[in-house]
Amino acid sequence: MKKLELLVSSILAGLLIGVSGAIYLGSGKIPFGAVLFSVALFTICTRGMALFTGRVGYLITRNDRMVCVGELLIIWLGNLIGCAVTALAVAYAKPAYRQMACELTARKLSESPVQIFLLGVMCGLLMYIAVDHFRTWQGDFGRFVGILLCVPAFILAGFEHVVADMFYLMLGVQQGMIGKIIVFLLVCSLGNACGAWLIPLWDKLRMKQG
Repeated sequence: MKKLELLVSSILAGLLIGVSGAIYLGSGKIPFGAVLFSVALFTICTRGMALFTGRVGYLITRNDRMVCVGELLIIWLGNLIGCAVTALAVAYAKPAYRQMACELTARKLSESPVQIFLLGVMCGLLMYIAVDHFRTWQGDFGRFVGILLCVPAFILAGFEHVVADMFYLMLGVQQGMIGKIIVFLLVCSLGNACGAWLIPLWDKLRMKQG
């Protein structure tokens, strides 16, 4: 995929995550809202869009890892742009959502880096399961089971998904928060990546032993 196409794809993925984040806020953050959040990953997977948390796990299996790292940086940036655009639109069109996001942002930024990392690891693991299940499962309905289970699971458990957090934090950003938000997103990205690498690393270990 060419760099411009990859960037556009990742921006669209960020927009979708932002829209699903707005749906979650509008639902009152009830369990059904967590299920509706799956709309984003459902569309991203079926349309082949680029989402950082959906792609980073495959870094382990790529031979051209430096190329893959470059692609992941583009995807991360594109996801950020998409979430920022959605956050601006939601802040203007639904001011009440911004107030909810401000409360959520304050809570998230109160977490320690270790907490953010660990919650990111658990989310990354679930995201890899969801995306890899979609990619490898044979059968139409069965491909979506991982998405329908894993997405609500990470939301209801309170795990940290860096792209969703891009939307929430930019919607709820206040003066003096930028530095903390940058640190949060970087630590969360590392956690998501480490979680997404667990199963591929296990698969590689099994293949070597076999």
